[in-house]
Amino acid sequence: MEIMYKQQAEPGKQCQECQSFTPSTTNPAAGTCFGKDVLSEGGCMFFKKKEEEQK
Repeated sequence: MEIMYKQQAEPGKQCQECQSFTPSTTNPAAGTCFGKDVLSEGGCMFFKKKEEEQK
C-alpha cells in the first residue's frame, strides 16, 4: 500500500500534531514518521492526533 503523503496538510491534521511524528533535533520544520523523512506541516492518511497530556 502506498502512503498518501502531502507536503502541506490542512491545519489540525499535520505531522507535527500526529503521535507517530518524531521532530528533528536540528530542524524544527522537519522530522520522521516510521523512519521516513517528513515535513512538520505535511500529512498522510495514517494521521492520529497526539493524546493530550494529563495535568
